[in-house]
Amino acid sequence: MDLFIDANPVLDAVTRVSQLPTKVALAQRRALGTLRRRWPVIARRDIQTEYALSARRIRAGLSVRTTREGIELVGVARGVGLANFGARQIKQGLSYSALRGRRGVRRSGFRTRYRGTPIAYVRTPISGDKRVPRTPVLRLYGPSLAQMLRKGDRPERMGQAGLNVITDEIDRLLLRSLRR
Repeated sequence: MDLFIDANPVLDAVTRVSQLPTKVALAQRRALGTLRRRWPVIARRDIQTEYALSARRIRAGLSVRTTREGIELVGVARGVGLANFGARQIKQGLSYSALRGRRGVRRSGFRTRYRGTPIAYVRTPISGDKRVPRTPVLRLYGPSLAQMLRKGDRPERMGQAGLNVITDEIDRLLLRSLRR
């Protein structure tokens, strides 16, 4: 009587289990890469629900950087010029819309171009309400992207969205690697 035992499936299972830690590490690295790509888009969409700012301008001020603890979403601290918030010249001064659906007016504000870029300014009065020729002008800014990211419960929402992306991606990658 011949006895034959096929141990190849058991050996394959052992090798697959021994490769699991490297696959988990690879899945974690790839999940962080996916989060680096998706996080600014998630933040931009969330910011645009509240602020009347173009996607291009938000993308220009958001970045993701790597730290020792992980990765973090960073917004530029310099204020966004009022010209980016749909500022336009009216009789009373300068009309702008920083928050979606609400317009504000700056008395003695005006728009002009500086080196080809439209910029909003305001005249600083020297004596009373009367306009004095050649008074100093100040550039007008709205909130910065860093302030927009810190406002309200947005930090918690962004953290939860990042966690959701990472967990979904790790699950997807591990299931994919186990099917192979």
